[in-house]
Amino acid sequence: MKLNLILGGLLLSLLAGSVWYVDYLHDQISILKGNQIALESEVQKQNESIANYLEEQKRNQSRLNDMAIQNQEAQREVNKLRNTFAKHDLDNLAINKPALVQKMVNRGTARVKKELIEITNPNQFNETDTPN
Repeated sequence: MKLNLILGGLLLSLLAGSVWYVDYLHDQISILKGNQIALESEVQKQNESIANYLEEQKRNQSRLNDMAIQNQEAQREVNKLRNTFAKHDLDNLAINKPALVQKMVNRGTARVKKELIEITNPNQFNETDTPN
């Protein structure tokens, strides 16, 4: 009988311990589920941030390509002007026909001024191209 009482006491203590352990595991699972939800939210935010960064990089690369094309065009124009100036003796032309040279210089200066105003205009980007 003592053995039955001891075994019954052990059985009850094991049963109480297992109830406590199941309750403990349930609490741990709840905590882990909450952590998982928080982590998934942060991962989603990071993925959106990465997508925005990649989109911005594409826009920047497009702008760089446009600027490279403009630079090439400007270099071609510089080379064209160098070749033109190399063909002509401007000193002799300025002495013999000053009005003609002055007219060309004034026209070129006005054109350069207009282009300088255009490229330094802060409102030259439309709303979708505005740099961030």
